[in-house]
Amino acid sequence: MSQNHLSVLKMLVTIVDRGKGAAAVSLYREQRLHFDYLCMGLGTANSKILDYFGLSETEKDVVITLVPAHRVRRVMELANQRFDFSSPGRGILFTVPLSGVSGMVPQVLCKADETQRETECKEEMEMETANRYALILAVVNRGSLDTVMDAAREEGARGGTVLHARRVGMEDTENLLGFTLQPEKEVVAILTPQAQKHELMVAIHRAAGLTTEARGILFSLPVEELIGLQPPVPEA
Repeated sequence: MSQNHLSVLKMLVTIVDRGKGAAAVSLYREQRLHFDYLCMGLGTANSKILDYFGLSETEKDVVITLVPAHRVRRVMELANQRFDFSSPGRGILFTVPLSGVSGMVPQVLCKADETQRETECKEEMEMETANRYALILAVVNRGSLDTVMDAAREEGARGGTVLHARRVGMEDTENLLGFTLQPEKEVVAILTPQAQKHELMVAIHRAAGLTTEARGILFSLPVEELIGLQPPVPEA
């Protein structure tokens, strides 16, 4: 892993309605971004929020893309023009800093062209949303989604995105913990303001932590640039 490029690349996460992920990938390929990963997800917003925003689609495409830091602002602007993330219900676009990356990746993405100096890949950029949000990830047993989201909503969360996963290589962990771990997992991703993160994680841990039937493991990641997270829905 290369530690010299931690500020050079960022992970761009695009969450859109099912079927639109391919269009996002096409856009990023047009921008010479060659590391895209498309996952199938499921939105967790309740019917009240779906009705408020005029939404009917809860199935989501989640696109993970690696982007040179100095190009993040431009790529996000282009994606917002294409998908209109600034309007309610169109999706969410955000970046997460990297703590390590394979050595060849920066060489491919940051390779200079005729109009761009290679040193530009070392430039830092900031946006007004930097450090104001966090991404909470809860990895729980399959079927525990409602438990996680009920606890999160009690602390003000409005929704999230869930990915289906499968745990591998768990024998040693089972022996250490003293109980059996279900291999089928759900990864629940919730974007939240930093000020709300601690209370959310405490509530989710209490309801779906490792000692509950959900056998949940929680962690959070810092979010830097963000487009598409709307203000809370006003109470009726």
